[in-house]
Amino acid sequence: MRRLSVLVLAFFCFSFLSDAQTSFKGCPAIGKHKDGKKVGVREGGLNVRKNRGKKPTKIDHAITLQSLITAKEETDLDFNKAVQITAFVANVKEGEPGETCNCGRDDLHDVHIEVVAKESDKDNKRKYVIFEISPRFEAELGDTEEVKGKIEGKWVKFTGYLTYDYWHRGNSSNRKKKGNIWRATAWEVHPVTAYEVVPQP
Repeated sequence: MRRLSVLVLAFFCFSFLSDAQTSFKGCPAIGKHKDGKKVGVREGGLNVRKNRGKKPTKIDHAITLQSLITAKEETDLDFNKAVQITAFVANVKEGEPGETCNCGRDDLHDVHIEVVAKESDKDNKRKYVIFEISPRFEAELGDTEEVKGKIEGKWVKFTGYLTYDYWHRGNSSNRKKKGNIWRATAWEVHPVTAYEVVPQP
């Protein structure tokens, strides 16, 4: 039994290291700071999840936008799962500059998409759930300007992977009532691997 546990642990460590070493335009999936310094283990794990480069082959259709909105903790959902979620796109903008997942580089940005469950919530930041297209999928899905023109103000079905961005726990209305609240939850769909404009559900 102990030998089996060691083998399983070794497999997951190998998988993590393999993903972590996958580069995109010279930026490894594990990321790094702008000055070239290595990131910590937890941040590196988050970056590898944000930088997943393969499309999912299995979708958990039981997970909805409401599932993300109510999930407060990193253990509430499984970030290894891929989902397909329909939501209203309130806003599309360029992602934060200097993120370690993009090696702090000015030429690599995520496409930051703010979605809501109801169109009437489009101006309520406390209801926003964040979906992001990583640079690895921009060639196929479009850059910020292109994506904005295609989906902002529309109902869209997104496919992608779950990610818990612990950096934004303090910005999430399901955890905090005061302060710099501009999202509903730290759970995201990141990266988005496909999207399709659909009729209002």
